[in-house]
Amino acid sequence: MAIYYFSLVNLTTLGLGDIIPLGHLKFIAAMEAMTGFLLISCSASHIFQLMHEKE
Repeated sequence: MAIYYFSLVNLTTLGLGDIIPLGHLKFIAAMEAMTGFLLISCSASHIFQLMHEKE
C-alpha cells in the first residue's frame, strides 16, 4: 500500500518525503514527478484554451 501512496504523492508533485527512494529508484521517482507536472500543466493549459474559445 505504501507504494501506491508514494506514487500518488510523487505524481501530484507534492513530494512529502515520507518515503525516500534509494539507488536507481531516485531517477524513476524524478521522472514520475516530471510526468505528473507535465500532465497537470497540459491539462490546465487545455482547459484554459477551451474557456477562451467559448467567449
